[in-house]
Parts: sequence; structure tokens; C-alpha cells
Amino acid sequence: MLRSLSVLLALQALLMAALPAQERDVVEVQPQVGCFRGRPLPECKSFWIIEMQGVRPLAQTSRIVQNGDHRVERLEFTSVLQWNLGHMVNVGDDWAIGGVVTLGTNTERWLSAYNGRIRRWVNPHLSIEAEVGALLSNGTSGAKGGTAAMRLNIRDQGSVFLRWDVLRLSERTTSHWDIYDPGGTQHSVSLGVGLGSVPALVGTGALGVGALILVALVLSTGGIS
Repeated sequence: MLRSLSVLLALQALLMAALPAQERDVVEVQPQVGCFRGRPLPECKSFWIIEMQGVRPLAQTSRIVQNGDHRVERLEFTSVLQWNLGHMVNVGDDWAIGGVVTLGTNTERWLSAYNGRIRRWVNPHLSIEAEVGALLSNGTSGAKGGTAAMRLNIRDQGSVFLRWDVLRLSERTTSHWDIYDPGGTQHSVSLGVGLGSVPALVGTGALGVGALILVALVLSTGGIS
């Protein structure tokens, strides 16, 4: 009987010694703040949004601009390349909130947006986002409007989204060129595909290198001629 009691006491001592180690393991597992690639709790408390995306209008409204004796149909939205930078915070196991700043360009204008975002984690690798915000353009006398989108993210490295944009344009008359633009409100529904985190940085770097090579070729050609 004494031997059995000794064995029980030894087992109890081993269990008591093991408990503090388990508690330390629980305390040491803390969500990371400012993850480079978004992940839900318990891995990340907050994370950065870094995205490079291409957007192409699927359908949009137009207006008739009078250019001298000619009437020209004007489309306000064209395909654009854009970059998003922002930050989001996981507010639970399934939800995150935050915001992004968007900057993009095409051959005619700069477009920028300031959007709030809300994310629903489907699983650790897949999420759905809704965003809404203000849209600004310097192409038509600083036109202002709004934008909203629904986005599907895969591991925060690739995404596809559907977006609605609206710009309110002022009426303009250019006497020197005899141009009359009636302005008005223009709408667009666009499809976009994006890259996030590392792929976005790689894509941006590749564009930068390509631009430098192009400039070097132009300068060298001009120097030879």
C-alpha cells in the first residue's frame, strides 16, 4: 500500500510540474501585430494591405461633347493600373476592418480613392471584402465622386473584384478650342484583378526596372542621333 501511495504522489508531482509549462506555452502564443500578409486570428492581430491591380470597365455611361462642328461621344473611364496601401485590424475570429488609399493612372488622368474596408474570413486562406469610399480625378477639373467594390482574396496574394465608380463632372466651355462639355454624372462598372504582398512588390519592381530600361533606350537613341 505504501508503494501504491508513493506512485500516486509521484504522478501528482509530475502533473503539477507540467501545468506551469503548459500555461507558459499559452501565454507565449500571441497574435502578431502588423503582418505583411493578412491572416485571421490567432495568427495576426493586424496586417498591412499592399496591392497592385488592373481595372477594366465592363459598362459605363457616356456624354456628347461638342467640338466645333463635331459631336463626339466621351467616355470618362478607361483601363487603369492602380496601387492600394492600407491597414486592417482583426476584430474577431471572422471579421477585420480598416482602410486603403488607392492611386492609379492611365494615359489621360490620375485617379485616387480613399476607401473603408470590411473583411469576412471564409477560412485562413480565403476572404471576402466590401469597400466603399471617395473617388477623385484630376482629368476633368478635379471631378469628385464615389466608389464601391466586392473583392475575393486568395491568401492575400491574388484577388478578383467587381467595382462601381461614379464621377460628377462640371459643365465646361473652352472658347479657344471651341469645345463645350455638358458634364453630368458618369457611372462605370469594372472588373479588376490584383496582386498582393510579395507578388505586388515583385510586379511593381518589374515595372520600375522596365521603365528605367525604356528611358535608357530612349536616351541612348537620342544620343546616337
